[in-house]
Amino acid sequence: MTGVDIAADIVGFAGSVVIVVQYYLSLRGRIDTAGVAYPLGNLCGSLMVLVSLCIHFNMPSLCIEMFWSSVSLYGVIAAMWRRARQ
Repeated sequence: MTGVDIAADIVGFAGSVVIVVQYYLSLRGRIDTAGVAYPLGNLCGSLMVLVSLCIHFNMPSLCIEMFWSSVSLYGVIAAMWRRARQ
């Protein structure tokens, strides 16, 4: 395993942790899912997993992460739009 492989794994695992922690916090009612932080955290986590997929390609994972990133980006934009209208 090269240094790039290890770095990609670390980034991917960190992204997965971000996504799972965000989900856990939402289930516990500890994070506002209508705010910017929740979709932004999910977007960052998903992008981190996508970085790791550039090194360790897997088509099903790429598809779910592209979807996850798109939905999260929509959530960020929607939350910012709501905030601007208030």
